[in-house]
Amino acid sequence: MFVKMVLPLMGYVIFAMFRLSIGVTIPEVMREYHVKEAVGGLVLSSLLGAMALMTLLGGHLSDRVGKKTAMAMGLTLMACGMLWGGFPTGYAGLLSSMFITGAGSGIFTAALFAYAGDMTTKSRGTLVGLTNSFYALGGLMGPWLSSILIASFNWHVPFYLMGAMALATSTSLWLNSRGERHLETVGEEVKIGYAELFRNVRRGRSLLLICGGMGAANFAFVAFTAWAPSYLMKTGGLTLPETGLSFGLYSLAGAVGATFFGAFSDRFTRRKSVMVSGILTSTLSLLYFSGLVSSKNLIGLSIALGFPAFAYWNLTISSAQDQVDEKFTGSVTGLIQGVGLITGMVAPALSGLLITNYGLSSALILSTTLPTILYVTVTSKVAG
Repeated sequence: MFVKMVLPLMGYVIFAMFRLSIGVTIPEVMREYHVKEAVGGLVLSSLLGAMALMTLLGGHLSDRVGKKTAMAMGLTLMACGMLWGGFPTGYAGLLSSMFITGAGSGIFTAALFAYAGDMTTKSRGTLVGLTNSFYALGGLMGPWLSSILIASFNWHVPFYLMGAMALATSTSLWLNSRGERHLETVGEEVKIGYAELFRNVRRGRSLLLICGGMGAANFAFVAFTAWAPSYLMKTGGLTLPETGLSFGLYSLAGAVGATFFGAFSDRFTRRKSVMVSGILTSTLSLLYFSGLVSSKNLIGLSIALGFPAFAYWNLTISSAQDQVDEKFTGSVTGLIQGVGLITGMVAPALSGLLITNYGLSSALILSTTLPTILYVTVTSKVAG
């Protein structure tokens, strides 16, 4: 079973490497194209906006043409965007390439998690959790590799390298997807679409609650990753290298935790896993931003917080997939991920506004702890 996941997981690692390297790249892009911070931030916004839009389509597409075919299509589009972005086509050309990369990423990730969820329903939580953990691993490698390449050459080189890696992986996926069985090829007459998901009133209510839980949890997660470094340095007194170490360990612990809580959900139900991981995350985030923890202990607390903090993504997806038949897993995966990406897009700005008015500590408790409590409250009502 895991062998069938090797190529898709390689693609996901490449996506994570690229996505989390953008922060390292933006200062160099601004310097070369002579743009200010507000304009420079459009690099990430272009990618995330396209990804949020195309995730909805990607889930539906994977139900229509098959999961492996949709993954190959998305990864190919993502590779083309990365390679185009590396060429010096001007800032407008770079933004266009980021939109294409985001579009391909949206299709690929929706199909990937649907594919993982369909591999085996008995171990769905474990496999979806394992898939999620590879995002954290890619996040560890990407910024580090990009920093080295930028220091040795320029910011274009990471684009070329990761684009070439994505293209090679997508080619292998295309070859591997030949003869894939999907609904249209076997002549099964079914209607697949988002309207069909909500036609059943009880199922529709459950999916709306899970969407709300995903939206709240991802808002908290993105707000944390956007502003916790500032808190660690300004309030916690950590140096830049110590802050980098804290976040590296946070991601590493998250990679382990995502798989652990996925397996926990298979053994003890999704509801219990959501409650345990969510309560741990909200409690530890409250302690994290309380100002009561010394600088030396903040690094250890980052590890403790990272362990449960990544699990919400795979637990909400698994919970939503449990609500529907196999023919709808792609559509429902795209829906849940799309909601999360939309709230994640607004989280940095809204939490930044709270920081301006209430200060770092209070604002980050409001932006992370409270949404996580909402996630636990809402999702645990319907998770199986």
